This record gives sequence, structure tokens and C-alpha cells, in this order.
Amino acid sequence: MAGSYFVPVVGQVYQNRNGQRYLCQAVEDRGRRGDTCARMRRISDGWTLWAHGPIRYEDDTIEWNYSTGGCWCE
Repeated sequence: MAGSYFVPVVGQVYQNRNGQRYLCQAVEDRGRRGDTCARMRRISDGWTLWAHGPIRYEDDTIEWNYSTGGCWCE
């Protein structure tokens, strides 16, 4: 299944390919394809991270190239 880089929308909930749902809290669109960062909060437990290079697939699931800054944030 083909995927492509995209810019997530703040306030939108996305289904990750791992089955978890994530709320997009912030976006840094750096203007280059695949260079976007999105602050994502996992709905099930509040784990929050910066997702680098978010990708959306044809079935509307998402994943990203790598993440940084993971924490349980207030």
C-alpha cells in the first residue's frame, strides 16, 4: 500500500498503523517534503511525541519516519 508525506491538521485524531489513535497538537511545516514535524498525543495513555515525516496511507492510517521527545506531558 502506497503512502505519501502529508501535513497533519491540529485538532485532528489520526489512526496509526499500529492500531493506536493520536491527536495532533501542533505542527511545524518546514516547507520541504517529508520534513514536517507534528506533536502527537496518544489517546489511550497521553504519551506525547514529535513525529518526524508523517505519512498517510490509502486507508487513511498514518505513521512517521521517526519520533523524538516522547514523554507523558501535563
